[in-house]
Order: sequence, then C-alpha cells, then structure tokens
Amino acid sequence: MTKRFYALFLTISILFVSVAAVPAQTGDGTGNWDTLNSHLSKEVAVKSENKKTVFGILSSVTADGLTIRTADKNNASDISLKRENVEKIWLAELNDSSRNTLIGAGIGAAIGAGIGAIALSSNRDEGGGAYGAAVPLYALVGTVVGGVGGFFVRKKNKKEKLIYRK
Repeated sequence: MTKRFYALFLTISILFVSVAAVPAQTGDGTGNWDTLNSHLSKEVAVKSENKKTVFGILSSVTADGLTIRTADKNNASDISLKRENVEKIWLAELNDSSRNTLIGAGIGAAIGAGIGAIALSSNRDEGGGAYGAAVPLYALVGTVVGGVGGFFVRKKNKKEKLIYRK
C-alpha cells in the first residue's frame, strides 16, 4: 500500500513540475511587423486590403511598407506596398518549372530505356545486330519527350506558413 502511495505521489509531483516548467505562449507572433526583416530574400505571398494576393520574393521591409520582387514570363518587377494596405503575409512556395522538367526527363529516360531494352531483347533472337543502339536511342527520345511534358506541367504558387497578420 505504501509503495503504491509513493509511486502515485511521485508521478503526480513529476507531472506538476513538468507542467509548471512550460512557459505560457501569448500568441503566435504574427502581428509583429519587425519580424519580417528575418524573412528577407524568401518567397512570400502578400494579401492586400483589396483582397489581391501577390507572390514574390521579399526584397525590403521598412516601418512604412515593404517591397516584393515579382516575375512573370516576360519581365521582373518590384511592387511596393504600404504597411496599412497589407493584411496578411505567408511564406510561400513559388512555381518552378525546371524541377518538373528534370523529373519528367528522368521518368522519360527510364521508360525509354525500358522500351529499348524490350525491343533489343525481342529482336536478339532474330539476330538483328542493328538493334544494339535501341536502348540509348529510346532513352534519348524518352528524355526529350518527358522533359517537354514536365515543362508544361504547371503547379500553382502555394501559401505555406502565416508570418504576419494585421
């Protein structure tokens, strides 16, 4: 009986000590404009009061506003927003078609090499010596087709973590 009592007392004491050691958090820290300086040169999404969201790279932050570097297919430009017009800011992931192109090229090369190997093995029995170049040729064609296909697969810009809220 006393062993159980001591074990229960010790368990409750440890729980109280561990709960008391955890500091209380007063918020998520998203209302502090000054913390935006730690996110310079990062990809962000900024929602302004007119409900328009702008994706870009955070260039500069001042007490009065911020500047975002945006780019489209034709040109790159800077957009300046006043602090009072900014509602929310998120860290973001911007669309990058080069990654999709590389993934598509890799998948295409693998599929092309597989088709070339099948063509080579099926014609080997017939004594076709000209099919020795089938694997690299099919892999090359697969790389080109997969790379072009991957380039045209677009993913949208994506908001991730909220870092500022008015």
